[in-house]
Amino acid sequence: MVNIGQLNSLEVVGQFKQEWLLEGGKFGDIPLAKKHAQPDLRIGQMVEVLVYIDNEGYLTATTHKPKAQVGEIAWLQVVDANGEGAWLDWGVDEDLFLPRSEQQSPVDMNRYCMVRVLFDEKKGLYASSYLNEFLKDEAAEFEQGQQVSIMIGNATDLGYKVVINHQYWGLLYANEVFQPIYKGQVMAGYIKKLREDQRLDVSLAPFGFAKVASITDTILAKLAEHNGFIALSDKSSPDDIYDVFGVSKKVFKQAIGILFKQRSIVIEPTGIRLV
Repeated sequence: MVNIGQLNSLEVVGQFKQEWLLEGGKFGDIPLAKKHAQPDLRIGQMVEVLVYIDNEGYLTATTHKPKAQVGEIAWLQVVDANGEGAWLDWGVDEDLFLPRSEQQSPVDMNRYCMVRVLFDEKKGLYASSYLNEFLKDEAAEFEQGQQVSIMIGNATDLGYKVVINHQYWGLLYANEVFQPIYKGQVMAGYIKKLREDQRLDVSLAPFGFAKVASITDTILAKLAEHNGFIALSDKSSPDDIYDVFGVSKKVFKQAIGILFKQRSIVIEPTGIRLV
């Protein structure tokens, strides 16, 4: 079975001039330009290709890997635009069409936009930026600490909306981000919490570190309440630390280490002080 707009493993069944012919099932033979194939490709071998529709409306194949396949979310650059819509660079020779009717907001040349890649037998391959039509807010299939793929979306009052596994919206809290990130960035994330409303909170670090990150705000708040100084440090007893913050000494030490690197506090022999 050939999936249009996705990577397929197809058998080489023939050749014609400057093209290899690939077994396309009900679609017939699908051409692959020899200039896009490995030099030692032979009839009978299997080759991984993207099957897509060229500018003349014919199915064709390429060994170029797309930046996204049908059903996936991608951050793509606008390379052309007119009254009908825009064309996006998705990593293959023919650019991906983003119809004006599928633009949640107008796009400009050379800017990037977040879209879902789609295929329809009538429309062909195209993109849409109406992500809420395809991404779910609620999920029940994840476990706390589970690693997922995330794409950074728009900033919010609490942090950043993220796309999880191309299927769900999630939330990454700003106070748990300790590295530069940018919209469209794809990275590993971890399920921090499945909320009562079935929505997902994520972290950039494994679950144990997420707990460390979450206590940093508590430490800063306590410091503010105590005129900027608390007589607790990495030398204090575990019991004293737990009485004040409700966490282990290990978590506390990691948290104040983060705050120190952020230059939010200084660590003194007798305690920690707000900068």
